[in-house]
Amino acid sequence: MRVAAVLLVLGLSAAGCSHEAAGTGTPTGCDMVPASKVVGLVGTDLDTTATGSLKALRAKHSKAVCRSVVPGHPERSVTIVAEQHPKPFNLPAKSCAEGWVYAGTPEKYTPACQETIDGHGVTTLIVRWQPYLMHVTIGRSDKDWGGDPERALSMSRIVAQRLGVKEAAGDG
Repeated sequence: MRVAAVLLVLGLSAAGCSHEAAGTGTPTGCDMVPASKVVGLVGTDLDTTATGSLKALRAKHSKAVCRSVVPGHPERSVTIVAEQHPKPFNLPAKSCAEGWVYAGTPEKYTPACQETIDGHGVTTLIVRWQPYLMHVTIGRSDKDWGGDPERALSMSRIVAQRLGVKEAAGDG
């Protein structure tokens, strides 16, 4: 009986450890941006997936994608896509329902589309950080998206800095 109890406790402990290891998965921000940047937009309870990495992007020109989403609420998410800059690059042909806005400063500004999709607010920023192109999409359950283009640009700058882009140096 004692042996069974000890084995049960050991089994539960091992299950807990393996569950915790499996639960850690991909870190929020995928080492592309600090987790706090993503958590500040959509909260702490997130499922994060990644395809590729910044290292592979630099070395092999493989696209890097990071997506963090609130479980059960796919409209609440942050997606970062970084890829080698295609030449030439055409802006998306689809219309932007609510309108294009610009984020940044006169030295670095870039378009962002803000639109309502299925009643939810979505901001998609497109920016070039030579030699890379990035898309940062922020999804919300509402249209409280004021400042999202600037937040997306800030995240893209962090990714560019981690890629070693000289143009992205500094805080601006």
